Amino acid sequence: MSSLVTTLTLLAVLFGVGCILLGAALLRLRGTVRRLRTTLDTARAEMDTRARRRAERLAAEARAELEAEFERRLKRLERREREVERRRAALAERRSRLEERAARLDGRAEELSERATALDARAAALDEREQRVADGEQALRAELEKVAGLTAEEARERLIGEVEREVRDEIARVVERAEREARASAERRARALVIDAMGSIRNAVAGEATVSVVRLPSDEMKGRVIGREGRNIRALELATGVDLLVDDTPEAILLSCWDPRRRTIAARALQKLVEDGRIHPARIEEVVAKTREEVEEEARARGEETAYELGITGLHERLVLLVGRLAFITAGGRTLLARSTEVALLAGAIADELGLGGEALRRAGLLHEIARADDAPLLAHPAVASAEVAARYGERPEVTDPIRALAQPADAPRRPGGVVLATARRLALARPGARHHNLQRHMDRLRGIEKLALAHPGVERAMAVRAGRQLRVHVRASEASDEDARLLARRLAKEIERRSDFNGSIRVIVIRETRAIAYAV
Repeated sequence: MSSLVTTLTLLAVLFGVGCILLGAALLRLRGTVRRLRTTLDTARAEMDTRARRRAERLAAEARAELEAEFERRLKRLERREREVERRRAALAERRSRLEERAARLDGRAEELSERATALDARAAALDEREQRVADGEQALRAELEKVAGLTAEEARERLIGEVEREVRDEIARVVERAEREARASAERRARALVIDAMGSIRNAVAGEATVSVVRLPSDEMKGRVIGREGRNIRALELATGVDLLVDDTPEAILLSCWDPRRRTIAARALQKLVEDGRIHPARIEEVVAKTREEVEEEARARGEETAYELGITGLHERLVLLVGRLAFITAGGRTLLARSTEVALLAGAIADELGLGGEALRRAGLLHEIARADDAPLLAHPAVASAEVAARYGERPEVTDPIRALAQPADAPRRPGGVVLATARRLALARPGARHHNLQRHMDRLRGIEKLALAHPGVERAMAVRAGRQLRVHVRASEASDEDARLLARRLAKEIERRSDFNGSIRVIVIRETRAIAYAV
C-alpha cells in the first residue's frame, strides 16, 4: 500500500515537473515569437524607409532631368526666336527694296506715258500736215490742169514726186531730231545710273604699308628674339619669309615684307613667342605653323563676313576661303578684297537699276579675282582662271560668264552682264585714290620674281625679302641634289637679269634642307 502511494506521489511530482517545464517552454516560445515579430516590424519599417528614400532620389533625378531638358528646349526656342527675328528683318529689308523698285518702276511708267502722249501729239500733227498736203495737192492739180494744160496722169505724177520729196525731208528731220533726243536721254540716264550706283556704296581710300611693328615688354627681349649667334631670328625669317629689323627703336621690332599675309603671320607668331617666353627654332616653327592655320581661319571668317554684308549666300567653303585670302593680297595699294567688294556693290547697283539680276552680278564682282588667292599658279588670264575656279565649285553660268568676259578685248561683243561687270570694274579702278602706282609696280616686280622661281621643278616655295634685294628659294631635298641647287641659283640669277628691271643687285639663295625626326615615348 505504501509502495502504491509512493508511486502515485512520484507520478504526481513528475507530472508537476512536466507541467512546469512545459509552461517554461511555452513562455520561452512566446518571447521568441514576440522578438521575431519585433524584428519583422523593424525590418519592414527599414524597408519602407529605404523604399521611400529611393523613390525620393529617383523623383529628384527625374525632376533634374526634366529641368535640364526644359532648359535645353527653352534655349532652342530662344535660338529659333532669334532666327525668326533675323529672317523677319531680312524680309522687311527685302520688302523695302521691292517697294523702292516698284516706286522706280512707277516713275518709269509715268515717263513712258508722257512719251506716248508726246508721240500721239506728233502723230496728230503729221496727220494734220498730211491733210494739208492732200488739200494742196488737189488745188495744185486743178491749177496745173488749168494753166499748163497737163493731163491728170502727168500732173498726178509730178505732184506725187514733189510731195514725196517734201514728206521725205520732213521725215528725215523728225527722225534726226528723235535720234538726237534719244541719245541725249540715254546719256543722261546712263550718267544717272553710274552716279546712283557710286553713291550707294561707301568705301574709304586705303593706303598699304609694308612694315609692321611688334611691341616688346623690354629691350632685353630683343636678345632672346635674336638668339645665340642669331639662330632664332634666322629661323623666324626662314619660316615666315619676312625681314626682322632690330634697331635702336625702344621696345619694338620692325617686320618688313611686301606680302601682307606673310607679315601678319610673322607679327602674330612673334607676339605669341614673346608672350610665351620660350623662343628657340623648334618652338618658332611650331608657332608659325599654328599661326598660319589661325590666319587661314581668319581669312575664312572674313570671307563669310563679306558674303553676308553683300547678301550672298550658298558660296562653297573653298570660295569663301579664297575670298577671305584676298584681304592679304594688294593691288594698286589696296587689298583685292576691298576692290572686289566695291566692284560687287557697283555691279549689283547698276544691274538692279537695269533689271538684269543684281544677285548674280554681285557674286561675279566678288569672285572675279579669286584665282589670285588660289595656291595653284596662274596659267591663264586672271579673269578666265577665276571663272574656272568659280565653275569648279558650283557657280552658275550667269556668274562665270561675266567674269570670263573680262578677259575679252574692249571691242569684242559682250552680253549685258559682262558689260555691267566690266563697267563696274573700270569705275572701281578709275576712282580717284584707287591706285598707288609706285608701290604696286614694286609689289608686282617682287611677285614676278617669286613666280619666276616657282616655275622651276623641285622648288617648294620662294620668298623675296630685304625689299627685293634677296630671293630665298627652298627646294625639296628628294627632288634636287646639292649640285642642282647650285645650278638653280646661277640659272635664276641669269633669268632675273634678263627679265627684271630691278635697279641694283639681287642675291639668290637656294636652300636644300633634310630633316630627321624621331620621338621617344
